[in-house]
Amino acid sequence: MRIFLSILGALLFLASAKFGYCLLVEEKLSGAEFVSLTIAFAVIGLILSFASEVQEFSVAGNIVKLKEVKRDAEKSISELKSARTETFRFLLSLAKRHPGGFSDGGTVDGRVDDFWSLHDQIVAFNCEDELSNNLLEVVGVLLKGQLNSISHSSDAVRSKYHGTQEIPEPSQLTIEALDNDSVELTAKRGVAGGDQAAIKKMLVVGLEEYKKLYKLRDKYQNKKKLMRSDEH
Repeated sequence: MRIFLSILGALLFLASAKFGYCLLVEEKLSGAEFVSLTIAFAVIGLILSFASEVQEFSVAGNIVKLKEVKRDAEKSISELKSARTETFRFLLSLAKRHPGGFSDGGTVDGRVDDFWSLHDQIVAFNCEDELSNNLLEVVGVLLKGQLNSISHSSDAVRSKYHGTQEIPEPSQLTIEALDNDSVELTAKRGVAGGDQAAIKKMLVVGLEEYKKLYKLRDKYQNKKKLMRSDEH
């Protein structure tokens, strides 16, 4: 950065000197004015070259404090970043709440789509590390909600996991949810109009969302373990 500023300062000085000389030759500047112009741009060039070290300089009696301006800007940026992170933290707390109204009877929890949109924004703004514990908490809640949504269309899942805190692995849950006997019992209850093929399609959609959430939970759990190991 210092080298770049030095080159920029030198180029600015040379360009201004050449421009001033042309005006001098054309008698549009007097000798004194040429000297003043050259000195002014020489000072500006030096300020650019040593911008990182310059505390302040004066222009026509007005003092410009570079480092203080830079400090204020950095402070404002830091405060904005902190506010953004806290806003995301608040939105994550809202992401755990159930939406109003009745469930549509589908196999995807009504909070999942909004969560993924929020998660994408958190990743885009590089806030993932700061919010990893909050994300882990929300994903845990959504996994239980997703399991519950799947259970509405799977008698086997409902009978095994209803009222428990267990979060089964996706492969195990898939086998249980798509079990033919379970699908047949679900069809007899009139789910999806008793269409077993439609029930299986609904379950596959729900299971895919469950798998994505489960994978994300593993990611944040591993991140949490690494953070603890680094502390020790």
